[in-house]
Amino acid sequence: MGVVRPLSVAAVLAAGALALALTGCVPERPTPGFVAVTPDGPGAATAPPTGAGAGAAGTGDPSDPATWTIGFDGVGPLVLGTPSAAQHDVLAAFEPEVAADGCGLDFVSTPSGLRIGTGESAADGVTSIVLDSDVAVAVGAAPRTADGIGLGSTVDELVTAHPEARKTSGMGEGLITYAITDASGRSIVFGAWRTDPAIVTIQVGADDRITTEGCGLTA
Repeated sequence: MGVVRPLSVAAVLAAGALALALTGCVPERPTPGFVAVTPDGPGAATAPPTGAGAGAAGTGDPSDPATWTIGFDGVGPLVLGTPSAAQHDVLAAFEPEVAADGCGLDFVSTPSGLRIGTGESAADGVTSIVLDSDVAVAVGAAPRTADGIGLGSTVDELVTAHPEARKTSGMGEGLITYAITDASGRSIVFGAWRTDPAIVTIQVGADDRITTEGCGLTA
């Protein structure tokens, strides 16, 4: 009788792939950004969260907003509730704008035309973060949610990725807004003009409506 040798890892994987091909079963891919757990492992009883900003906002490269992720707690390295001075340091690489009359946000502009605004209070630090642009921004050239929704995405793409999004604009308003809200009451709000389905502004904060009147947001 010959010596029985244990199968190599490669052989085991190959056999498993062959079995899946014969049965027609394909393993379900885990949601990007989440670690799969074993049935008896930590967190096995809790399904991973879904939707924009389901976790913390991804930091990305501080000098490249296209790498930032939009979440309920902020946008990339911009985090709600942190001291204003710290957020000013994050945005120091970009060009500050002269504050518009009646605008309660401080804006900076990036070389791509993206505008980043922050609302602040002495007691609470950064209270809101707004994204919009002076020019058309290609999807992928600005911050996006974990599901890929950002400036330039369409309303249809938004509600497909986030069926929980609810319309928060009033009848007859030019800017149509949709919000998704987490358990803490923070919202990510997406705005598109009534005559164009492309998302032109995004706001993260406590409000479920866009509050950038007088801040240079134009059709």
